Amino acid sequence: MASGEESVLSSHDLRVVKMKIIVLSGLPLSGKTTYAKKLGPKYNMPLYETGTEVLEEVTGRGLEFTPENIKKVTDECKKISDSYFTERLIKKVDDLSKDVFGAFLSGLRAVSEIELLKKHYGNDCVFVIAFHTSMKTRFNRLNNPDRIAETTGAKAKEDVLLRDFDNFMARNKKELGYGVGDVIALADYMISTENDLWPYVTIQKNTEAFEIILREILGLKD
Repeated sequence: MASGEESVLSSHDLRVVKMKIIVLSGLPLSGKTTYAKKLGPKYNMPLYETGTEVLEEVTGRGLEFTPENIKKVTDECKKISDSYFTERLIKKVDDLSKDVFGAFLSGLRAVSEIELLKKHYGNDCVFVIAFHTSMKTRFNRLNNPDRIAETTGAKAKEDVLLRDFDNFMARNKKELGYGVGDVIALADYMISTENDLWPYVTIQKNTEAFEIILREILGLKD
């Protein structure tokens, strides 16, 4: 939680709320992490992304962060475990302090990874929120000035690659090949983040909708 910010839950609430895992699913640039970053500090919920784990794995091997190396390393890791990167995220969540009552996980691609989380944390503690946006809108978001200014680290490196449309399409096909479409189809909640075609929605409206879902999951009353 950022300095000076206070969680919406009191210490009493923290003792009665079970750890909630909220999986954010969607194709690249659908807005998965945007809303988690907006509301995460307010609800004391950190965000963990498999993309960051992939970057660390690739660069940790002394390899350049390219589509070819990403695929090579990802395929090798999935041979070790189909949920290799999700297992890394679970370890990080399990190390959180006791005053953290939930976490956002982004980048999970297969139903088997959701099942792993439910086995580890309990069926009633894992929820999937899917974000859906047209391909054209998602690709155009790569060149939004505010995104370019604010994106750093792993995402900045990834964005450079994705601004090539062939790389963008290859990334989408890879995600679908791993099973992200099934995760989206079986999501507990769905949010449209389309900002070009109908139905048009604003970031403010989506943030409000996301918070309503978040509070429902956390069992918070208005």
